[in-house]
Parts: sequence; C-alpha cells; structure tokens
Amino acid sequence: MKHWNELEQSIFFTTIFSNLINTGAINLFSLQIENDRPSLGIGFDIPQFPDKLPEKWKSKGYNMCRIGLECSGISDLLIKNIPTSEILNVEIEEFQGDFQFSATSATSLIQFKARHIYLDGPNVYLCEQNSFDIFTKRQEGHASETLKSQ
Repeated sequence: MKHWNELEQSIFFTTIFSNLINTGAINLFSLQIENDRPSLGIGFDIPQFPDKLPEKWKSKGYNMCRIGLECSGISDLLIKNIPTSEILNVEIEEFQGDFQFSATSATSLIQFKARHIYLDGPNVYLCEQNSFDIFTKRQEGHASETLKSQ
C-alpha cells in the first residue's frame, strides 16, 4: 500500500487532500493497545498538509496534520524502543486478506499483522514548528547520531 488514501474510511482525508499522499515518514504521537479485542490504535503526524481545507479551518493558521490508524485482529505484535522522538518510516503491505504494518527507524520498531486497518482523521492543529522543520531536522539529527556511533 503506497498511499494513505487507499485505506478504508479515508473519505474525509481524500476530500481535503487533492493528491494521493504517500505512506512514509511519521512523527509518532500515541500508541494504544487493547488486549481484549485485540486491537491497536496509533496516532501520528505526517509531513504533508491538506491543500483543500474546510472554510472553518482556513483562518486558524494550522500548520500540522495528524492522522491515526485503528487496527483490529492484531497478531505478531513487536515493539522496540518506544517511546521515541525519531521519525519512523511506515510500510503497509496487504497479503492474503491481512495487512502487515511496520514503522521503523534505525533504533525503533512497531510491527504487527492486522485483519483490518482503518484511517482515523485527519485533524489539523497549530504547532510552533512547521512540519518541514520537524521532519527534516529530526531525520538529519538522527543521521548524524547514527554516523557518530559507527
């Protein structure tokens, strides 16, 4: 799966973004696990910002976009070095009716299989930094830390 727009329940997402939005870099905000269902919710910021804002959002000065995923039928969950301030790279693959989700950085990992993955959001908000600064500075900072440790 190459685009957030391809996920179920992406109608509002597709309404405020005129183009397909690639999966990829995320800034992790939250991770909730419910053992009794089994289900998982993950919230994160993406570097892209909607280009077709609803009227009530236009004058607010919002500069950050947060989306989430609601995942059910979870199995094979693996979490490593979370929480993290690193930018994670998301990949979602569909295989024989199930989804394989992975969010990785050089030191952190969230990985699982899910029967269903639904898009939650998007929401927009005002952040002191814009998304370009957050995503590029964290990736650059991480790259220099990785080089130092080698």
